[in-house]
Amino acid sequence: MYQEKTFNLNLVQELSQEQIQIHLGLYAGYVKNTNTLLTQIESLKSNVDNQIIVSELQRRLGFEFNGMRLHELYFEQISDGKKDLDSNSNLSKLIDSQFGSLEEYLKDIQRVSSMRGIGWVITYLDQNQLINTWVSDHELGQLATQPIFVLDMWEHAFMVDFRPATKADYVKAYISNINWNNIEKRLI
Repeated sequence: MYQEKTFNLNLVQELSQEQIQIHLGLYAGYVKNTNTLLTQIESLKSNVDNQIIVSELQRRLGFEFNGMRLHELYFEQISDGKKDLDSNSNLSKLIDSQFGSLEEYLKDIQRVSSMRGIGWVITYLDQNQLINTWVSDHELGQLATQPIFVLDMWEHAFMVDFRPATKADYVKAYISNINWNNIEKRLI
């Protein structure tokens, strides 16, 4: 069974504790639902008469599991307080070689995040290349490779502090809290 992870979010600036607690509550639901679905699938899968039910539970598992994992990445990125990206790190070198600078990379993240609608901005690492993409539904359309950076663009991530018309301000606020050491650990 999966356990909720804990994150040190006391040092986060520009996102209220109310917003953070609401968002953590949603994450807790993903963990709970992932565990519930796994238990239900296990108990039903041996009976062939349950195949349709198990198939639907399996589809739902993708939503709950991906929601759980993406939120873990999201909160991990701002856990333990802001830390600058080490200019000698592998991630910094990769960003510089592809985008020219961290500033240009973050501009691209902001460009992708400005799309209308709800979803996630995800930077994937594939064959030593960073790919910024938009994923509307986290159970669909993800690239089958390593996520390096994630940004929750669903309204639950910002609606206490920011409105849809000011979501660019949310993106800036989130980015200002990134602990780049935690992201650097994701490089394989």
